[in-house]
Amino acid sequence: MSVKISQNDGIMIVKLPDSLELQDFKIARDSINNARDIKEIRLDLKDVTYLQSKYIAELIAIKKVSISKNLKLVLTNVQEGVFQMLEISNLLDHFTLGSDYSSYSPHELMYLIMDPEQYDAVVDYIAGNFNDEFKHLVEDFLVSEDPILIEAALFIIGKAHCFEMVDKVKECLNSPYPNVLRAAMLVVGWFGEEDCKERIYNFLKDEHIDVAEAAAATIALLADENDSLIIKDYLESNDERIRRIAIQALSLINDDNAYRFLIDHLKKEKDELLLVQLAKAISYFNKPEVADILLKLLSQGTIKIREAAASSLVRIKATDKINNILALVSDKDVWVAYFAVKAIGELCRTKECGELLIKQFGKVDTQVKIAIIEALGKMKADAAEFLYQLIDHENEDVRKEVLNSLANIDKDMAVEAAINDLKDESWVVRFKAVEILEQFKPENYINILKDYVKNETNRYVKEKILSIVGGL
Repeated sequence: MSVKISQNDGIMIVKLPDSLELQDFKIARDSINNARDIKEIRLDLKDVTYLQSKYIAELIAIKKVSISKNLKLVLTNVQEGVFQMLEISNLLDHFTLGSDYSSYSPHELMYLIMDPEQYDAVVDYIAGNFNDEFKHLVEDFLVSEDPILIEAALFIIGKAHCFEMVDKVKECLNSPYPNVLRAAMLVVGWFGEEDCKERIYNFLKDEHIDVAEAAAATIALLADENDSLIIKDYLESNDERIRRIAIQALSLINDDNAYRFLIDHLKKEKDELLLVQLAKAISYFNKPEVADILLKLLSQGTIKIREAAASSLVRIKATDKINNILALVSDKDVWVAYFAVKAIGELCRTKECGELLIKQFGKVDTQVKIAIIEALGKMKADAAEFLYQLIDHENEDVRKEVLNSLANIDKDMAVEAAINDLKDESWVVRFKAVEILEQFKPENYINILKDYVKNETNRYVKEKILSIVGGL
């Protein structure tokens, strides 16, 4: 077997044989050198199960040729033996690795689907290149006894929009396998098969949560004006799991009735996790009063509910409520203040917000102080001088967060603070300081780290520095 070379749409694929020889690499290099009108080289190693050390230099030579011609080089379909050799040689960072499923036969793709790490990519590839050959493969999957293959077949049918196979999808609604049921329901929803909706309602109470959630999503896709009214009754269930599915379904249906039912239920629900879900669910409705409801939850809920309310205020971009949220920064309840600051860091970019947070800094709990420092960094506030004064603060988390935020605001001050913090008593702060120096690479930073590492006692900081300076 010899080197195979193909070219299409600016990409040259060089497929190496399983029994490698030096001549193969020469052919590859010459092909790249003589290439015209290409932007990317894909060196296909699908058939190369092991790479002898003597060929490492040949790979590097191909890399150099690619760089000289300003071409992107990708090693595709790298097998485990080759990966390990690159890893042992410390060359993984020198190459870009990827997948090119066009090198595989349909039969080989079946085995790749069984790999959880490649499952989604292979399904997408088959769906995106669906043809008669792949259709036969999918038909074989559907009659197999392996639920993973059946599930994959259903998703391929759905993503390939193969409507002619819809009856086979519907047959899978009788499957005993939860993952197959889930896939079949989702595809039925994608295809808009309204005649299946009544059957799918039965799955809302399924013992497998993935199946119940798929039923909720599918009903939402197929919903008309009556479905919110039907699902409303599920909110009255004594089973919190069923109430959870009902909340999800109503948020997905997202009509006026669904909104009204969720708001009414918010007043009655006692379960903390479901209240968290409700806080998220109502944020998906475009209603002017949602922000005020979330502000109330931020002020009065449990820690988890407050966190969800703050996140939801960010999600709906509640910039018109900035002043209301800022007022909560001084709240006596630490967690109200903390999550208010977190929301401000995401929502506000004005000078006034930064000034108010700085003003409150000396009056709040340490947890809130850390949130303020983080928020100032996210806002890129004019706060570098203020933050720099905190590099010797008594709390290590404060000192560490100061470095993070300075890095977002003022590079020079961040570097200066990082050099200072190489002597910090906390290894966590020292580790962050090293990361800052690695990020900005100031003049002479390698020598600074080499001098410093001689006295470093913490294993993690020492390993981090050595990974940057390349050993001593």
